[in-house]
Amino acid sequence: MSTSTVPSPTFGYLYPSTSLSGITNASSRWEVLKAFLASSDGALVSRLRELPTGLLFITSIPGQSHSGAIYFYSSVRRAYFMLDWAGRDDDFEAEEFDVLVEAFSLDLALAPGACPATRLRSRRHGRDRQHHPRRTGAMRLTLPLAGRAQQQAT
Repeated sequence: MSTSTVPSPTFGYLYPSTSLSGITNASSRWEVLKAFLASSDGALVSRLRELPTGLLFITSIPGQSHSGAIYFYSSVRRAYFMLDWAGRDDDFEAEEFDVLVEAFSLDLALAPGACPATRLRSRRHGRDRQHHPRRTGAMRLTLPLAGRAQQQAT
């Protein structure tokens, strides 16, 4: 996969972790991940990176190549986000996860305070702090990640 022509990723707000069965504000990130997988029609985690701000991982359906979706669970916001590269969000292979994490410095982009998902309070008043009704993922609020990789590509 060549990342030189791939735009910087965005992440779409999916839902709060407390909308998952059995999850409360006191649940650990691992309990939240287990509940997420239980609600996902048989998807398994293919790759995972534990970050200070949450979990970055790719899920895929066993036996179906190009079925991977990349998610970020923000332990700061206690919510799930799905990463998207210009409309490409759920057809990745597990090996692409490692390439994308490195190429776009996602470990740094998701560092404490680096993006709206990792800040307790937004610096942009009201724009990314909107209150959203609990949904099953039908609507996503899409926000850009830090553009470090895009700057490196030019």
